[in-house]
Amino acid sequence: MNAWINVLDRIEQSFLLFKKGIKVLVIPFFVYYFISYAFFTIISIYFLSTWIVDSISETMNYNNFFLLFNNPKVILLLVVAMFFWLIYLVIYIPFVIYAIRTIKNLYNDEVINYKENVLYSENKFFEIMKTYWYIFAYVALIPSLFFIVWGWIFNLWYFLNWDDAYKIIGWFLMWIWIFLFIAFSLYRWIKTTFAVSSAIDCDEYTIENFKKSVSITDNNWWRIIWNVILVWIIISLLSGVAKNIFSIFFSSSSWIIDLVSNYKDKDAIANFLANFSYFNYFISGFFDLIISTIWKIFTIIFIYVFYKRLDFEKNGVENKEKSVPEEKIMFQSKNIESMEL
Repeated sequence: MNAWINVLDRIEQSFLLFKKGIKVLVIPFFVYYFISYAFFTIISIYFLSTWIVDSISETMNYNNFFLLFNNPKVILLLVVAMFFWLIYLVIYIPFVIYAIRTIKNLYNDEVINYKENVLYSENKFFEIMKTYWYIFAYVALIPSLFFIVWGWIFNLWYFLNWDDAYKIIGWFLMWIWIFLFIAFSLYRWIKTTFAVSSAIDCDEYTIENFKKSVSITDNNWWRIIWNVILVWIIISLLSGVAKNIFSIFFSSSSWIIDLVSNYKDKDAIANFLANFSYFNYFISGFFDLIISTIWKIFTIIFIYVFYKRLDFEKNGVENKEKSVPEEKIMFQSKNIESMEL
């Protein structure tokens, strides 16, 4: 199979691959998301209903935000949160490897060996971490120099008794450096869009393969941006409509947003917890997670298909426009036959 040329054709191709692998892709991710969702909900409710709310509320009454970190309970909460986040990450990454490996099988019309893909995702965990390190180094290390310069200027501007003219210059320089930091990070982040897909597709987790995945984005930066934006708009509209329909019958699962604005009001938090409906919350969360899972899987598929298209173009393998309709018909007929079987 070849990745189709037009972006709308690739969206359609991604949708056909999604339908073909809906069970083997959506169900594992959904189970993982729902277990994580339930676990973090219980942990959050526990902390909200015990000592941490009083601790944060008392600390936040001070004008200086940095006094928050003088509270040992807050530091303990941050350590616990980072610990659980690392566990979440360690478990999540093999799911990504499994998903891309399975998408590769679907894309190449190969028989999916579930056990083999699961074992592969576990065995390649440390290998893929090298790729994530390359991404971090490429995206963050050099732009961090801009951020360091910004911090240095900010400290001079904040602590030294400068004249008004120097303060204006310092303020102007701060905004220039923060803009450079954001712009450079964004540019390099887009350049690494296909790094993980390339590593798993080629089964090469080397710096050479990473450079290759970055090179296929040459002269395609804006093309990638508009492709990603278009897919994001389509998915956002569809998921937004679905979530609004579910919210008519069940309360929103994003309850933490309502509490953030009332973190100083202990009575409001206590009243919220006393009237909290676990049924509505988990039913709403159930549907939200279905939508989020579909969004995530479809995005991974589209990125993989787009990667294959750019890789074909980079290696001089061009699809002809007139061959696209024939390929669509063949792909759709295979998909229909597999569904009938």
